[in-house]
Amino acid sequence: MTIRKEIDPVVGASETGIEQVLSNEPDSFVNDTCNTTTNNDIDDSDKSNNAATNRNTTASTSNDEGDIFYSAVEEEGSPQEQRKLKHWRDSPFAVGVVNPTWKEDRPKWCGNNAAKGDIDETMAVSSIVCGCLGADRVGNFAILAQSTETYQVETIDEETGQVVTRSKQRPRLLWVIGPYWTVNMFLTWPLILGVSGWVLYRRIIKNHIAVVITWSIGTMLLMLSLCMISCRNPGILHRYNEPPPETEDWRWNDQAKTYRPPKARFDPETQVVVEGFDHTCPWTGTAIGSRNMFWFRVFIIMVPIMIGYSAILAVVGSTDILRLN
Repeated sequence: MTIRKEIDPVVGASETGIEQVLSNEPDSFVNDTCNTTTNNDIDDSDKSNNAATNRNTTASTSNDEGDIFYSAVEEEGSPQEQRKLKHWRDSPFAVGVVNPTWKEDRPKWCGNNAAKGDIDETMAVSSIVCGCLGADRVGNFAILAQSTETYQVETIDEETGQVVTRSKQRPRLLWVIGPYWTVNMFLTWPLILGVSGWVLYRRIIKNHIAVVITWSIGTMLLMLSLCMISCRNPGILHRYNEPPPETEDWRWNDQAKTYRPPKARFDPETQVVVEGFDHTCPWTGTAIGSRNMFWFRVFIIMVPIMIGYSAILAVVGSTDILRLN
């Protein structure tokens, strides 16, 4: 099993605030070459062993320095910083440092007298709406529905020294909305519904049955795919203090304080680690990862198809385009 630790060079370097300590850059920006050992007199195997030792030593030093700093913030920081750090440490998910509740993210002009300069104004609408609705949060995602799941953990019994498998429970996210749900709700959906409604009223109702069926299927598939993208869990990773057994090339992520698989990335916009992370799409309002990638591909295929289909219907008018009658 190959384990590599990714070191955020900023950790422990600043004492002006939590956000300045945790880098918002994706965790792929890691200098893996700074710890390699070069010596022409050492054979290849010794080079590999020395490089691995240096990486682990540097990772351990960075984590120790980070723990010292976080402990200092917990003891001497403001109550808000202490709550944020405790929420970050105790979260079962691989998240960055955010306020525990949406109400704490409300800006000053919304009556949040405790708000400081580190309040993200782009989250203002989410903090107000989700705060009023009492929605929970994970990173910058609002939780719509969740359940619990049982998973197996292998531990070593202190008395016998044998490996024991134990069952534990953890939360399972079912439906969430991303930080750009306002763009999705007030821009993407009105465009789709507006254009589709006009085409339906002016061109579809009196057209041939084949046109009605094909256009309806395409439009419903377009809307279904958008719903599945914007409300489905994109693949938010649970926190792993240790790599799972029989896994390879898992890396340590400082922003979320977790081990992550190779294709997972920390997204600074959503403040979570997403499995199979591709990008964050404002049009759909959320991050695109392993669990909503299929529907995202369906969506980007259906968009040009339905635009072209609707354009043809708009040009042809109420005439039966198939001319079967």
